[in-house]
Amino acid sequence: MRWQPLLRRPAFLISLALFLAVGAVWILQAVSIAPPPTLDERVSRIGSQIQCPVCSGESVADATSAQAQQIRALIRQQVAQGKTDQQIIHYFVVRYGEGILESPPKRGFTSLIWLAPLLMLLASIGIVTSAAREWHPAPATPAEDEESAVAAQLTPEERARLTDVLRRELAADEGLSLTPGMEGA
Repeated sequence: MRWQPLLRRPAFLISLALFLAVGAVWILQAVSIAPPPTLDERVSRIGSQIQCPVCSGESVADATSAQAQQIRALIRQQVAQGKTDQQIIHYFVVRYGEGILESPPKRGFTSLIWLAPLLMLLASIGIVTSAAREWHPAPATPAEDEESAVAAQLTPEERARLTDVLRRELAADEGLSLTPGMEGA
């Protein structure tokens, strides 16, 4: 009975229909099995993970040089032999070194490359946090509040007299004489 008023609202019905449609599509995507990649798709995927040894900053999949074409042919041959993607990539790493990879491995010294953005983010957060703490003025102590309240109640003559007394006490503490014409001597 509590659902009947809610079911009569068009906005609720539209939202429910949209929720069910998105859920159905999501379930179909999760359940459906993708067909295995074709030979060309695998060659392209593997080639995109390997840098062309003679081209500057291009992967074997994108490069047009003769050596890139030879490497793609070699990848195609190894895929046809039934080797896995990792076995083929390992073959090129053994032959050319880890510099042949488009993205460096996440171990050893190269792990700093992967961790640097995270470390910079954490350092930035620390700097901003410490700067924000310094921007907030420290709360006034009760003694400072009382002094401010008393000073606000003084007349200009009383303030001048208080300043004179404080100057004399300071001079006496420092051993100075404040006779007229000798101030600061």
